[in-house]
Formats: sequence, C-alpha cells, structure tokens
Amino acid sequence: MATEQNRARFRQYEKTIVDFVAKENGCFFAISHDQVFLKMYRQTLNKELVIGTDRIRALPEEHKFISEIKTPYFKDKKILLLIERVLDNRNTLSFVRTLKAMYEDMYIVVLTSEVERQVLILLHEIGVGNFITKPVSMDTLIEKIAFTIKPQGKIGQFIDTAKGYLAKGMYDEAVALSDKILKLKPGSAAALMLRGDAHKGKGEVAAAERSYAEAHKGAALYLEPLKKLADLYKDEGDLEKQLIYLQKLDRLSPLNVERKISMGEIHLEFGNAEAAEEFFEQAVANAKKEAQAMIEEVKRSIAEKCLDKAPATAERFFRSIIDAKGGQLRKSDIETFNRLGIALRRQGRWQDAVSEYGQALKISPDDENLYFNTAVAYTEGGRHTEAMRALERVLKLAPDFGADSPTLSFNMGVMCANGRNPQDAARFMRRTLELDPGHEGARKLLATL
Repeated sequence: MATEQNRARFRQYEKTIVDFVAKENGCFFAISHDQVFLKMYRQTLNKELVIGTDRIRALPEEHKFISEIKTPYFKDKKILLLIERVLDNRNTLSFVRTLKAMYEDMYIVVLTSEVERQVLILLHEIGVGNFITKPVSMDTLIEKIAFTIKPQGKIGQFIDTAKGYLAKGMYDEAVALSDKILKLKPGSAAALMLRGDAHKGKGEVAAAERSYAEAHKGAALYLEPLKKLADLYKDEGDLEKQLIYLQKLDRLSPLNVERKISMGEIHLEFGNAEAAEEFFEQAVANAKKEAQAMIEEVKRSIAEKCLDKAPATAERFFRSIIDAKGGQLRKSDIETFNRLGIALRRQGRWQDAVSEYGQALKISPDDENLYFNTAVAYTEGGRHTEAMRALERVLKLAPDFGADSPTLSFNMGVMCANGRNPQDAARFMRRTLELDPGHEGARKLLATL
C-alpha cells in the first residue's frame, strides 16, 4: 500500500513538471560544468518526462544565460534555472541576487556539493526556491523541481489558495484556511505566517505578532517569521524590538548588507555611534566582496558583446579582469585568458595571443584547451611546425579531443595537413565526415591527401 502511495505521489511530481511546460509555457536552464549532472538533467527532462529539447538548455556561463533568455523564443517563457553555487571557483551569489532583482518570478534552484549554512541561508533570503546537494538521483531531481514549481499535496494547495486570498485582500478567508491547515499540520510555520499576514492586513497587530512569534518558535532557523516581526515593529516605530529581531536574523544570516546598514542606523538613533560604525564597516566588507564579483560580471558581459565587432575593446575589458586580480590568478581565470586570446587573434595579433596562452599555461599546465588555442594562433601566423607541436600536446593530454565536434576535427585535420602530416590529416577528415557527412571542406581536403 505504501509503495502504491509513493508511486502515486511521484506521478504527481511528474505531472507538476509537465503541467509547468504545458500550462505555464515553462522551460529549463542549467548553468554548470558538471557533465555527469547535465547528462542526468537532460535524460530526466527529455527522456523520462518527454519534454522537448527546445525547452531544455545547458550553458557553461552566466552571461550566456542572460543572452539566451533575452532572445525572442524565451521572451514569453516561464523559466526554472538550476545553477551551481560555485562556478569556476566563483561564488554565484551576486549573480543570483541580480537575477532575482531583474526577474522576480523566475524559479531558481542552487546546485551544491558542499553545504555552507550562512551562504545557503542568504541565497534563500534573496529568493532561491530550492537547493540540490550533488550527487543527486533522477527521482530526487524530479521531486525538487516539482516542489520548486508548486507545493505538493493538499497542504501545499491550501497554502497556495491562502496566498491568493491575501493577494486579493480576503483576510478573513485567509485566516480560516490557515486554521484549517493548522488542524491538518499543527505548528505549521507556513500556515502561521499566512495567518500573521492576514491579521496584519486587518490591522490586528497583536494577533499578527503572536502568529509570527509562534512560527519562529516552531522553526527557529526559518528566517521569514523574524523578518516579518522586524518589519512589524519597524512599522510600529518600536526600534528596540526591531533591533532584537534584526540581531537574530543577523546571527542566522550574517552576509546580508542591507540588514547591517539597518542595524547601524538604529544604533545611531540610540546614540551608539561606535556600535553603528562597526555594523557599517561590516556592511562595506560584505559589499566589497559582492561588488568585485559584480564588476567582473559586467566587464565580462561587455567584452563578450564586443568580441566580434570591436575586439580591441573586448581585449581591454578581458585584460582589466585579469589585472584586477593583482597577480592572484587561479584556474578559474583560464577562461578569461582564452577569451582574451581570441580578442587578440581577431586583431591579427596571433603572437600576443600565444603569449597570453603561455601565461595561462603557467597556472594550468595540463589544460588541453589552452594548447589547442595556442595551435590555432600559430596556424593563423603561418607557424605550422609550432602549431603541430601544440596540437601534439593536446592529443597527449586528451586523445579524444574534438571527437564529438566536426568543427574541431576539421581544424585539427587542417593543422596536420599544413604541418605535413597527411596520415593524421586524413584521419581527422574522415572523423569530420563521420560526424557531418555533408562537410564539403573535409571531403575536398581528404581527396587531396
């Protein structure tokens, strides 16, 4: 019986996701480099739930996601985004914050392999709908996505209905439904929060306070009741009580910049200039960390937009990202070097590109992509012997490099042909034609070998 109930519940999860596509014009994005997760993500949505591939995207970088969702196809789509908490050794916190400010109704699920409580709490505060700790099974992924889109079960449906009542100002109906939820699930923090909101809407401050306090008592790590209490006392002009709850919030989520400033302001009102200054300094320290990440994202976005039509400008912004590191370069900066090299090559400065790739190889000496880009730069400069040496390093590090790409296979074949290695050139041309039987360039070159 229990197994049958589990199956029925799981079918409901699947239906929630399918309905999201059919009824809300939903689509799915993942920003990750984790190929194991991405393969399972595609299989889950496409093969298991039979969702079309046009509604399933996987991208390696944040700026590509922003570009994609601005295209006409996604203009009217509801988006659910799965994003790594750490991407290329960079925390994605500032990007998620910006994203929620721009697209408030977007569903966001954060992927993480390690749970850092303070960061996860802050992400929840800024609007993250759910978290997935990897590795994750297909069943868990389906369940997490379903709960992000819509609360499951009868209680979840009641909560959604009660939220609708609040939005329409139907406060008595919201209170009645909250009480019904509490009978089904005594102590439900979500129901107590709804009841508190309804009482506040009716101007019943004391009743709202009791409901919020009870919600906090039953779920000590749940931030929403504390935020509601802090806002309630702010509206009432009770700075002492507001500060008490801001301090409780700060202990649970100490990375929130705006809250640090609010606490500093209250201390100023109380004449505690020293305490105020301490909170302001903490706010600045947190903001600097976020600002640096945001500035880098802006520079990268500008550079990518300039890469085709204004490569010199792109070069300047990519180089600015590297210079801002002050010599503290890590493997996460390799992609910036790669893009800088492309900007230089598009200006005909292949030698400068080789030099930049060389700097990057000091950081990551076994990066086959850097060696391949070096080979491309040498080829553009007509230095075919050096290009072959770089390509040999690529194949030593990654024998199957380009095995699934007709473009890479063709370019490798051209390098071999230029480097007077007809045997490997022919091998790469045959591979190109296996991947793309209509590739005329490969067919013509193969005929001459």
